[in-house]
Amino acid sequence: MVLANHQEVVVGVDGSPSSTGAALWAAGMADRLDSPLHIACAVQEPTCYMAESVMVIPEEVWDQQRRTAEEIVDEATKAILERHPYLSVSAHVDAVPPAEMLVDLSASARLMVVGSSGTGLVLSTLLGSTAKVVADTAACPVVVWREGAQDPNSPIVVGIDGSATSAAAIAMAFEIAARLEVPLIAAHVWSAASQAGGVTLPLLIDWAAIEKEESVLLAESLAGWVEKYPEVVVERVLRQSNPAHALVDLSEHAQLVVVGSRGRGPVRSALLGSTSSNLAHHARCPVMICRVRS
Repeated sequence: MVLANHQEVVVGVDGSPSSTGAALWAAGMADRLDSPLHIACAVQEPTCYMAESVMVIPEEVWDQQRRTAEEIVDEATKAILERHPYLSVSAHVDAVPPAEMLVDLSASARLMVVGSSGTGLVLSTLLGSTAKVVADTAACPVVVWREGAQDPNSPIVVGIDGSATSAAAIAMAFEIAARLEVPLIAAHVWSAASQAGGVTLPLLIDWAAIEKEESVLLAESLAGWVEKYPEVVVERVLRQSNPAHALVDLSEHAQLVVVGSRGRGPVRSALLGSTSSNLAHHARCPVMICRVRS
């Protein structure tokens, strides 16, 4: 998967500090990727549920919420253009559930960016549950923004487990590292428990053979990419540990962690699924979750 030219970077905003940080980060990434930025805000028509009846909130309340959403978009646009005056920025407010809006936009997006938490019930509950839905179902890579390393020379970390989505993550990580001119840490973390295959006597397991096998998997996963991007300095990390914990540790000094949306299952490292969710909640920098486009 290579980042296509002229596709938008899309960011969801809801007025929360997290979405503001996500918008500024998305703008910086769009600028570096030479892509336009689209800012999207969802506001649902408010209704009040009382027992078994539904009371529709007065139209003026709905209008005020829409005006508030438009102000949020305008403020985000202004802040972004102050930092990136030559960036192409578009925006809109849509009266649909936020997850539905963002997933629809992902069909033609280059990259989707969301904050790690939203504002609650005031506007769109943009993140939390919405971030999970978007990360699980979006048609493009999704970045869950979290405050991270401020050094623009910090490396990109990519989690590798040999799965199809891991291959998509590797492609994205190399492309972005090359664009940002930063090093890449290629990490393959394998779990001793899963490799034991139910064996309860550690002395019966040939750990040296397993480590050699995992080293081969890492090398094969990177084959071709190092040659394609010779300008990217790659550090290889092979570690026996809990994949989520290891990647969270590596995220402390990274500017972005890139992983696949699903891994190879419990037989290998179960790198994604639970791991991607864990990273989205606990990483110390933004996390990009990649899928295989259908």
